[in-house]
Amino acid sequence: MNSDHATLFQRGVDLFELRDWADAIAVLDQVIQQQPNHDAAWCCKALCQGHLRQLDASLTSFDQALTINPSNLRALENKGILLVQMERPKEAIAPLELLLQLQPMDYKAWSTKGDALVQLKRFQDAIHAYDCALEFNPNDFKAYSNRGNAFVELGRFHSAISSFDKALAIHPHEPQIWFNRACALDVSGKRDEALASYERAIAASPVHVSSWINRGNLLAKQGKETEAIASYDEAIQLDPQSTQAWNNRGLALRRSGRAKEAIASYDQAIATNPTNYEAWDNRGYALAKMGKIRDAIASIDQALKVHPNHANGIYNKGYCYAMQGKTTLAVDHISQAIQINPQKYLPAAATDPDLEMLHSNKRFQALIKNYRQKSAGS
Repeated sequence: MNSDHATLFQRGVDLFELRDWADAIAVLDQVIQQQPNHDAAWCCKALCQGHLRQLDASLTSFDQALTINPSNLRALENKGILLVQMERPKEAIAPLELLLQLQPMDYKAWSTKGDALVQLKRFQDAIHAYDCALEFNPNDFKAYSNRGNAFVELGRFHSAISSFDKALAIHPHEPQIWFNRACALDVSGKRDEALASYERAIAASPVHVSSWINRGNLLAKQGKETEAIASYDEAIQLDPQSTQAWNNRGLALRRSGRAKEAIASYDQAIATNPTNYEAWDNRGYALAKMGKIRDAIASIDQALKVHPNHANGIYNKGYCYAMQGKTTLAVDHISQAIQINPQKYLPAAATDPDLEMLHSNKRFQALIKNYRQKSAGS
């Protein structure tokens, strides 16, 4: 490369470092026009295109760099990262493995390979990759965090929490890690610790909407509906389009005996996302509790239009038919819900006070007995 080309390339690099991506590309294109085999210019251009979210163009530029120089380490690493970002994990593995052949101690490559393996649902292999990343860089908090997520996917919650703790020891102010730790604690039944972890996430980032929502969910599980509603209100103030927060707020209001307010909250959930079948279903149940059975069935039908096999909606529709005295239709729907999810709806149907009017029905009794015998025999 002559001095003029080197100066021009350095100008492109300087613009890249100044985050002036578009002007950097214009300069790098001049370098490439004069020297088409300048792999470093192609690689730098690819990075600029990636920052501008021109992902396909960025991938093409990385490929150009690697056609010229298959051992361009920066291109191999960033092509792998880009393909993971594009959710093309199978393609990401090849450049990362080539990079690791050339640089076996590259912790970033190991960590990115772990991310690709997670996308492929190869969670045990991902954990091994993260372990390798951590062997070469014990301070890689992202690898600890992502390894924790992989443990969660395998149901290894104790290991997940331990991994999140190690991430937080390095980077204690990352709200997403506190959030993920709280989720693992919640699933493990450690609700007080989970609540504290959600609150640490919120302390780290008061605008972390998911933590406000899950904090509300946890408070609701503890029967603290008023506090749960306040938590959902915080989430909604931050993100008025959060259909999940509106829906869960409706649940807490309905359990508090505030059915009209619950329906208004479900209406907001549906307004933000008309395909939120759970909100349609929950709205229907609230209407049924108010005695508005026809309106309830219409709302539940909207849920089933979106998700025909939504067992809870089918169950609630059975409850509505029972309220109307349409016993045959009621038992048909309860049976269908049990068939979809016997673990949940068989014990529910047998003890649900909402279905008290069916408990003396012989067909309903036979249904429960039959499913219990099947469950015992399986």
